[in-house]
Amino acid sequence: MKNALTAVCLVALFIGAPDRAEAQSCNRECLREHLDSYLRAVTENRPSAARLWVGFRQTENAIVIPEGEGVWKSITALGSVQRRYFDPAQSQAGYFGTVMMGEEEAVVALRLKVEWDQVTEAEWFIARKGDPGLTGEPGRTPFDIETLRRTLPPERVVPPAERMQREALQAIVNTYFDGITSHDGRIVKGHPGCSRYENGFPTFGSPMKPGMDIGHEGKTDCRTQADFGVATVAIRNFFVIDEEAQAVMVSAVFRRDAGNPKLRNHFTELFHIDNGKIRDIHAAFYYAPDDRPVPNWAPYYDGTYPLPASYR
Repeated sequence: MKNALTAVCLVALFIGAPDRAEAQSCNRECLREHLDSYLRAVTENRPSAARLWVGFRQTENAIVIPEGEGVWKSITALGSVQRRYFDPAQSQAGYFGTVMMGEEEAVVALRLKVEWDQVTEAEWFIARKGDPGLTGEPGRTPFDIETLRRTLPPERVVPPAERMQREALQAIVNTYFDGITSHDGRIVKGHPGCSRYENGFPTFGSPMKPGMDIGHEGKTDCRTQADFGVATVAIRNFFVIDEEAQAVMVSAVFRRDAGNPKLRNHFTELFHIDNGKIRDIHAAFYYAPDDRPVPNWAPYYDGTYPLPASYR
């Protein structure tokens, strides 16, 4: 009886294995096809053309959007900046760039999940010129599409001999976040003069202040860290680690120190890594209201909602 039960379990395991494997069987070309098809369907407001899974789920700045609403109606075309990245190991694709919302061009980042040859998840980060700033005032978010056009590196294929493994790429990016929470730029593995942009707006290159010991030629760079009220970089999701491009797309949340009145920053950052160090960082982000659950995706680490008005 025991042997028969074991055999039944093994057969069940064997039968179930192909389904799980199939869910993660989308290579680079498969991911590119799904990403392009989905983006085209969005701009045409045709969800039926996107090969969406029956349980498809989509968020825009952490808000769940019904199928056919939100970007399906607001995005009219892709914008002047378009970059695509792929991670077959996670069966996910990323888009970083701009889209047109009528006459307005917005900065966006997108995470797209493909399983069973269907799109199962879409997570949008959307930044517009008139968005609220760090303390909630309208029109004060960092934003500069002209600079984004000039500075975002083109898509690339790094020679195999120059590539680092995915685990190393993730570890290098984590040094940047650890530098922020430790307020210590010595932790960050970045090239001297490495750049960082928020919705295209540069956050580096200003004169170093007294006491700053990490920078480049007297100016700040992506390694320069100061105490700007971030208690932790929470809920890090490395959703695309593109080994071919040596690029990483990661979403996370800047959680503020207790009592800090500034809003949380929910973002996707795109990192390009060369020779074991960060070359540049581009972020697409928004400031999340106090009562918004972010990122609003499993495993829902940040689930203490509704939040009191005093909490950030």
